[in-house]
Amino acid sequence: MCADGIAPRADPLPAGGQRGGGSASGASLSIFLGSRALAAMIVALAIAQQAVGHLNGDDSWFILFAERVANGAKAYVDISDPNPPAGFLAYMPAVRAARWLGGSAEFWTVVETFLAAFCSLALSGAILRATRTLAPDETGLWRNAALWLVLLAAGFGFAEREHFALIAFLPFAAAAMARAEGARPPLALAFVAGLGGGIALCFKPYFALPIAAVVLFAGWRRRAPSTLFAPENFAVAATAVVYGLFVWLRYPDYVWGVAALATEVYAPARYGFWQVAASPPFLFNAAALVAVGVGMAYAGFEARAALLAAASAGFLATYVIQAKIWFNHAYPGEALGVLALVALVTGRLATSPEAASRLGRMALLPALILAPFLMAAQMNLPGAEEYPGLTAAVRANAPARPKIAVLAQQLDVGHPLTRRVGGRWIGRRNALWVDNCVRQILSTQKVDEETRARLLAYAAEERAELAEDVAKGKPDIFLVETPQLRQWAQGKPEFAHLLDGLVRKAQVGDIEIWARAGG
Repeated sequence: MCADGIAPRADPLPAGGQRGGGSASGASLSIFLGSRALAAMIVALAIAQQAVGHLNGDDSWFILFAERVANGAKAYVDISDPNPPAGFLAYMPAVRAARWLGGSAEFWTVVETFLAAFCSLALSGAILRATRTLAPDETGLWRNAALWLVLLAAGFGFAEREHFALIAFLPFAAAAMARAEGARPPLALAFVAGLGGGIALCFKPYFALPIAAVVLFAGWRRRAPSTLFAPENFAVAATAVVYGLFVWLRYPDYVWGVAALATEVYAPARYGFWQVAASPPFLFNAAALVAVGVGMAYAGFEARAALLAAASAGFLATYVIQAKIWFNHAYPGEALGVLALVALVTGRLATSPEAASRLGRMALLPALILAPFLMAAQMNLPGAEEYPGLTAAVRANAPARPKIAVLAQQLDVGHPLTRRVGGRWIGRRNALWVDNCVRQILSTQKVDEETRARLLAYAAEERAELAEDVAKGKPDIFLVETPQLRQWAQGKPEFAHLLDGLVRKAQVGDIEIWARAGG
């Protein structure tokens, strides 16, 4: 018996030490899948993926945001974004490391993410081992599956806020899993796990849903309301409260200004439910959850798989609520859905080896293979870029370290291009995101005249801000997302002088490249 009075999880290997009915080849495959050699191969492949690829536009923008703030800019005044401060603070360690140790902030962001992932998985493993929630022979399989999902399957969403959130959430899920099995994690590990859950919550308040899902599942599983008052749950709440006070005191411009704009403009700009439900991320996540449900009906209930499925469903709900249909929003739910399949297959190998093997071949293996492509892993191929040929065209028409601004509704027109060419960003925002959101709201929702007027005023304020930034910054390169957007802008009074002193030099796809005359 364990110290807390529960029996340890039995070794799921059947008699004879081989899975799959004693097949030698099956045993060899099982040993390889749980081997440290495979773990090393996964890590090496993940490192190679980041070495030949590049960080996406969100990452690049928040690195730039963090650099500006580190250089003395006032957050949400001199540079702004609808996301709360955790969005850029997550990249501040990498920015500081680049300043102190040399190298690029992008390089240190990758290092930071790898280190965070290793710490998270080590802590999760320590919790599961200390509470005997995993059998010894399962550890390698779980470790390698987690490495695949956290380091490789993150794909082009690597180092996104959702990636950091999942990394922080995993130890908390491990603690809840142990509680669901009737075990009590050591207090120190429980506290650190709760800190991780709180950090995940700091990125987005929506992440309270998966946190609540695993806590409630553990309480339901044990039929013990006391589970709700576990130390890690208090640590989550304390972390969230401290973060809220920190933001309120340190970044009042976000609290009293940008937060209202985000609530009124950014959050309501949503796709309809059926559009969200038809998106590949939703379908994949839902299919994984269905596979877990069907698998348990077929092979038997597995509590660990059910808890991870509950967490996956919680994150899937955040994807539906946000309704942006951005692949990074879906990543945590997808990864946890696949991990739930891992838990089901490994948990049922002893009692239903044939069913577990079939589930592994028909559901788990395809899910593991497909997961990276749902996260646009192909964008990490050598030479891949968001708009092929744009970087070369900008370099051909720009001086060294060009000042860059854009007239665009999408962030990825200017980022990561600005950093790829060694440029300096002109502007307080990353794009005309307010105008983009206002257009979506007014075209898809019924709003009263007062709300309509307020939304249009927000968009006009954004136009005036961009015009002011361009006039003061005098960019060397000015990118226009489409000719249609330029024609629209030329009809706005705020943009009457937007293109003064600029001449059109080239066009890549729909994107026009304007440069300073005589430059």
